[in-house]
Amino acid sequence: MKIKTFAELNEKELDLIIDRHFNHWVKFSPAMDLEHTIDKFKNLYANNDEIPFGIATIENDKVIGFCVLQKERLDKYPHFSPWITSMLIFEEFRGKGFGKKMVAEALNWFSLLGYKKVYLWTDQTPGFYKNLGFRFVQEVEKNEGGTAELFSIDI
Repeated sequence: MKIKTFAELNEKELDLIIDRHFNHWVKFSPAMDLEHTIDKFKNLYANNDEIPFGIATIENDKVIGFCVLQKERLDKYPHFSPWITSMLIFEEFRGKGFGKKMVAEALNWFSLLGYKKVYLWTDQTPGFYKNLGFRFVQEVEKNEGGTAELFSIDI
């Protein structure tokens, strides 16, 4: 397994990530805009030397998942920072430990950048993050509406 930043990916790999991201998350946030997503992933997450940027998990030359490292995520909670966001292991690769390795890599990046604590929210997989050592902080309001569980971990 290798980790690459979005900036290191070829266009086909980045397009796959954008497609998988959009098609997975638009079911939960129907107001998502494809053009905005493309712009964000290609012109922000793939072109930064600092946060925000994306990382992808590669196995046998195939992208199998990704996440984004951000300073800010929830508009109503600016005091929580930084964030693991948009975490997605492609369905056909789930249950093989890749998600755990992806989170470990994200935490390593944050540690190298000098952060001591990291946050994420989830409304789908709280047990996964609890098993990795994340602690429940509080319920939060998502930017796109609805609520989710906020977790943190010290690194």
